[in-house]
Amino acid sequence: MMSNKSVAIIGAGTMGSAVAVALKNNGYSVVATRRSVEKLDDLKTMGMEVTSDNREAIVKSDAIIFSLKPAETVVQIQQMQGELKGKLVISICASLPLSKLESLLPESTVIRAMTNVASRVGGGFTAYSITEKVSEEGEKQALDILRCFGEVEKIEERYMDALTPISGSGPAYIFTVIEAMVYAGLKVGLPRELALRASYQTILGSAKLVAESGDSLSALKETVITPGGVTIEALYELEDSRITTAFMKAIEAAADKAKKSSLEFLNNLEETETKGTH
Repeated sequence: MMSNKSVAIIGAGTMGSAVAVALKNNGYSVVATRRSVEKLDDLKTMGMEVTSDNREAIVKSDAIIFSLKPAETVVQIQQMQGELKGKLVISICASLPLSKLESLLPESTVIRAMTNVASRVGGGFTAYSITEKVSEEGEKQALDILRCFGEVEKIEERYMDALTPISGSGPAYIFTVIEAMVYAGLKVGLPRELALRASYQTILGSAKLVAESGDSLSALKETVITPGGVTIEALYELEDSRITTAFMKAIEAAADKAKKSSLEFLNNLEETETKGTH
């Protein structure tokens, strides 16, 4: 790991705060920034330094994580290129390509990553991309940080937009499923806390079984189904509501939104840069 393990989180909103907590829990010294610094009181209580001064945070840190909107990230990087020189810079901003990041920071180690809010408890899935400019040591330092968030996988950058609605947005779908299971438990007479524990632990256990068994999803589902039993009755109702199609349509719509947002940002960025040259 890095010598003194200090990381600045530039833009500690929901996602930035989640990764800040994960890093703090893994022994990193964290400086978190936000315009409304009073909204970071929970991070301060955990022993993190909080500030509204991005420059100050960057100067005192070895690694920088940008968790801002892409256009704002570009502006911040442009304003602090000198302070970022020679440092590890990780962007978890949607739509901001490595090519742009590296053009702004030719003398820094630049990583593009995408994670989700489950990183707060070390349960996230983080995909990252690099170019050939990143050294083996630079990638290792980035992995030390990213592994604090949970599972990590290196991917081709072209998959980032498609992965965002599955992994990045995915926790919201799972929260919806858990909520539906809890409401169903209440409807059939379970106490609320029991319905909640049973629902989230069932999902945790099922996910663990998928990860560790090596069996297909269809095979695993078949192990729960018995002829004329309770499970097949429930599955019949789920299929009648076209739940699989609903999930597929939802994720496809989110993927289209991510792609459009990315194109819109890149077009706006190009127009801004073109005007700046005249």
